[in-house]
Amino acid sequence: MKIRPYQPKDQEAVQKLHWAGLDQFNARMDGPDIDQDLENIEQIYINNNGDFIVGLIDDRVVSMAAFRKMTETVAEIKRIRVDQPFQKKGLGQQILSALEKSAEEKGYRKLRLDTTSSQQPAQKLFERNGYQVTGRKLWNDLEIIFYEKDISPIM
Repeated sequence: MKIRPYQPKDQEAVQKLHWAGLDQFNARMDGPDIDQDLENIEQIYINNNGDFIVGLIDDRVVSMAAFRKMTETVAEIKRIRVDQPFQKKGLGQQILSALEKSAEEKGYRKLRLDTTSSQQPAQKLFERNGYQVTGRKLWNDLEIIFYEKDISPIM
């Protein structure tokens, strides 16, 4: 898989991958502002000291991941997705590792993220990579699990 920065031409593929990933785990949430970030990727992620990357196989977007600035030292990981036919092949690990490296290069020391209790492969990926559960919250019928990881270099 080739990983590269998001380009505007990826918009449709990113949207499809996002919705398919949520539908796979019955994890869609309702609300007027939910998922609006995907309508303005450049402003919300790229132009605000964040990043949005895509993974390609044969020039097809098969994975994606992003982070956005929360504070000068904390970033929030968002939108990690791997197209279903390509799951369980290590692509989630590759895209997460690339994203963590980018966050560290941009000076972030801590990463936060959330997922739903129904997205068990995501939970396993995050926990395998050192993310710690910091809380849980019910949102309608979904349980949201919050994670955090310190990525600051050990001195």
